[in-house]
Amino acid sequence: MFAPTSASAQDYDDDQPPPPPTIQPVYTAPLSQTTQTTYVPQSVAMSGPEEITDFDFERPIPLGYTMVHRKRKGLLIGGGVSFGVSYGISVLSAAIGEDVSSGSNEAASMWIPVAGPFLQMTQTDSATLRVFLFGLGAAQTAGAIMLYYGLTTKKRVLVRNDIVGSMTITPTVSDGTTGMMLSGRF
Repeated sequence: MFAPTSASAQDYDDDQPPPPPTIQPVYTAPLSQTTQTTYVPQSVAMSGPEEITDFDFERPIPLGYTMVHRKRKGLLIGGGVSFGVSYGISVLSAAIGEDVSSGSNEAASMWIPVAGPFLQMTQTDSATLRVFLFGLGAAQTAGAIMLYYGLTTKKRVLVRNDIVGSMTITPTVSDGTTGMMLSGRF
């Protein structure tokens, strides 16, 4: 007649929420995570963006993501192309000046990266050539600055945990054989 009853969410007043559980269950996580505190189906776990680049790192990192440092590819490519093309034009100008001159190359300062066009500006009376040389020097300067900044700094991004992998390079030595072994998790 008397059966034990268990408390459910319907037994509490509408004003009071049920008490939180004392121990949070741990579920097996999808792919590379070892544990997670809530169950997330595989299709939902992999549905977020692969990479978050505009995250405010003053806030806590969301579950399922890992912060990684990446090279600034945009600056590396933009700086390399800007510097390379403008310096290539300078080198071509200096080479033409070398071929045309019989003894002293008037365009010899163009061999110098970044400073060459500015040095060459002081040796000409042509306003058009000065404007061209200034633009060439400015492009080399901007390209060199972008390339330097891209090489020396990294940006922080959040990557989904199922995408983060690890790679190791290990030297290998055995009977008369040496080499490198590449292993990783993708």
